Amino acid sequence: MISKENQMMLQILGHALHETESEPIVPSCWPAIYKEMKAQTVFAIPADYINLNQLEDAEEKEYRMMVGRNIQYYHTVMAEQQKLLDTLEKAGIPTVILKGSSAAMNYPEPAYRCMGDIDLIVKPDDFEKAYHTMCDAGYDTKETLEKYYRHIGFHSSKGIHIELHSFFSTSRNAEQNQILDQYIYNGIGRGSKGTLTGYRTSSLPELENGLVLLAHINQHIGGGLGLRQVIDWMCFAEKHLTDEFWNSTFSEAAESIGMKKLAAAVTATCRKYLSMNADITWCNDTEDSLCDELMEYILAHGNFGRKNATNATTISVLRWFRNPIHGFRHLQEIGCRTWKILDKCKWLTPFAWFYQMIRLIHHGIKRGVTLSSAKESKKQELTETEFLRKIGITRL
Repeated sequence: MISKENQMMLQILGHALHETESEPIVPSCWPAIYKEMKAQTVFAIPADYINLNQLEDAEEKEYRMMVGRNIQYYHTVMAEQQKLLDTLEKAGIPTVILKGSSAAMNYPEPAYRCMGDIDLIVKPDDFEKAYHTMCDAGYDTKETLEKYYRHIGFHSSKGIHIELHSFFSTSRNAEQNQILDQYIYNGIGRGSKGTLTGYRTSSLPELENGLVLLAHINQHIGGGLGLRQVIDWMCFAEKHLTDEFWNSTFSEAAESIGMKKLAAAVTATCRKYLSMNADITWCNDTEDSLCDELMEYILAHGNFGRKNATNATTISVLRWFRNPIHGFRHLQEIGCRTWKILDKCKWLTPFAWFYQMIRLIHHGIKRGVTLSSAKESKKQELTETEFLRKIGITRL
């Protein structure tokens, strides 16, 4: 059941995103609304559309300060991103930004989209050259080419985390992963090269950008997904995904990566709860009850599951071991990336899964996970997994 405060928050966000007159805020509800908007990483979106006159001066001051910090960080990220794109272009490496500014470009006010790290992707043949180019340009990393899995993490001089990807897809279906990654590779160099709020950008074409935003939801929803990722998708869909585009092109592409049902479920939920454009009808067959379940799930978890991080982590680990072979393989992959001793003692590599298992147990004990709480988490995992399968999630 969605609380009164959360219903009010969703209405406020819907009005702000569609630049319509906002509902008045009930002052007593504001602390809960503000807390939830922060947990969902969407607090800046309604900055120009809500009337704060009814609030206490201290509450309004705190909110304005947080929005100001968000805008300042947005400009810091965008300036660093422009510098990075210039560096890679000079080296002759075609590059596009995933999510981030490629999502913000569809927002009514891009600077109100909360930014995290910078994700960029290059074609596989350019990955090694891009790695050395970034190292030579002063971007700091502790990761080597021999140890990377999906991306290599860097830090800028201002502390911004940057992920250089050689591939993006991470679902359980290898064939669907290859299809999506090939879409992305084909889109590099064909997308939008322009400016956003005065900064240079490089994005995938509409089809490929939409598939990435959809796959980002698929990728993270099992551990908890916030409204930010859902709104990224909604802003893209409202701007580009007309019934004609869906029927002629996008539907088939979404089906090929196993996410057609997910696209419809998320879009229908946005239409019901975030005032999304009702002219989009291709999601009409989605059951109303599914929209309710999805929104309740999103509100319960927060951005990347941070509202209850310990429980979300426990559930994710339990889900890995639904298939024991997959679970141990997952432990081995993570252990190979986190066990520093492997840099010197390669012969220990076969035991990386054991190291990672001990590490997870240690972290669980520190966070207060007990046998009884694990049993409760297992029950929740069964319920959540059944729901996630119902909406078409392919990464569980």
